[in-house]
Amino acid sequence: MSSCPAFSSLLNLLRASRAALALWSILAFAGPVFGQAKIDPTLPEAPLPHSRVLLLFPGYETVQDPYTPVATLRTRQKFEMAYRKTVDPSFLIEAALFAGYDQATSYGPQYGSGAGAYAQRFGYNAANLATTFLFTDAVLPTVFHQDPRYFRKGTGSLGSRVWWALRSEVVTYSDQGAEMPNYANLIGFGMSTALSNAYSPPNSITFGKTMERYGVKEGVSFGLNLLREFGGNSTKKHRK
Repeated sequence: MSSCPAFSSLLNLLRASRAALALWSILAFAGPVFGQAKIDPTLPEAPLPHSRVLLLFPGYETVQDPYTPVATLRTRQKFEMAYRKTVDPSFLIEAALFAGYDQATSYGPQYGSGAGAYAQRFGYNAANLATTFLFTDAVLPTVFHQDPRYFRKGTGSLGSRVWWALRSEVVTYSDQGAEMPNYANLIGFGMSTALSNAYSPPNSITFGKTMERYGVKEGVSFGLNLLREFGGNSTKKHRK
């Protein structure tokens, strides 16, 4: 069993995720905590909003208003979020963009060049995105009872909002509204990356390449947090 590349990669990524979780969580909780609307489990269930960020990315995974408490997401809604992100038109655009980047830079699985190689890269990235959404938005948030949404800071200095976007990679809210480590991202990215080795060319399955892909997912996620933070609706603090 240990000779299976995907299994070995999963073990290594889980070890790396555990170490990163310990280090990053200490740094995250040691940093400044900004006022933020909490999840209120007493509120009635609210449907996922039909909105977008920057006209492209689904907005139902972003809590826009930082001053209004929101209802807890039910398990069904977490899986609904993963499903809706996978069937959304932006899914194909993201897969095409990632495939184009991989083709232009020779990054990722080495399929070669030409239209056939691009099609393989597109399929690889589409499968990679789908499994990432499944693990980080549905399965692990359900297992760890945490909320997969991004909660905007919405106001404050540029630096404080960038820090909030970065901090959100490692700190999130539980279904009851308490802060907790972002297990869905830290472990989910590792699981989807290890799984991607099952459909990657053998010459692309090394520990270094696997860890590189894991790091890229964290970086892309942080970049999306920035888009959600600065691409959402502007908010003003409510006066009492």
